[in-house]
Amino acid sequence: MPLLSLEMRPELSEVDMAVTSLKEAAGHALSEMKLATFEIALSEALTNAVRHGLVSVEGSAAPDQPIKVTLSDSPRGLLIEIIDAGAQGPEDLYEDVASPDAIDLMAESGRGLSLIRHCVDDLTFEPAPGHNRLELLFHPDLDT
Repeated sequence: MPLLSLEMRPELSEVDMAVTSLKEAAGHALSEMKLATFEIALSEALTNAVRHGLVSVEGSAAPDQPIKVTLSDSPRGLLIEIIDAGAQGPEDLYEDVASPDAIDLMAESGRGLSLIRHCVDDLTFEPAPGHNRLELLFHPDLDT
């Protein structure tokens, strides 16, 4: 069942506001530590959707197409679904990412995919012509 659905403009200035709203909505189900990893993964995923999802299938910018984000409560945990309107990404985008020990946390780029992969309990990436769908799963904490 959806807890929160929103559409954001594909602009970096929109990421923080979306993350704050989604983090607030998810706070009931996650511990403080788990909420921190939720925030990192979500921030990186939305930043990637803005930076890499701006290009349409035709190769032109698609700034008028919103990024759709839905937070849902499910029997498996909290699900975040992110759908951008960009060109189809590679099927193996989230496979073979660097381990957490190999990530340069101070790097300005090149760390997002690995951070996302290692902050979530499960991840599904479904690229398709004209859009990409990313689903992030966070299992509820046992002590909440």
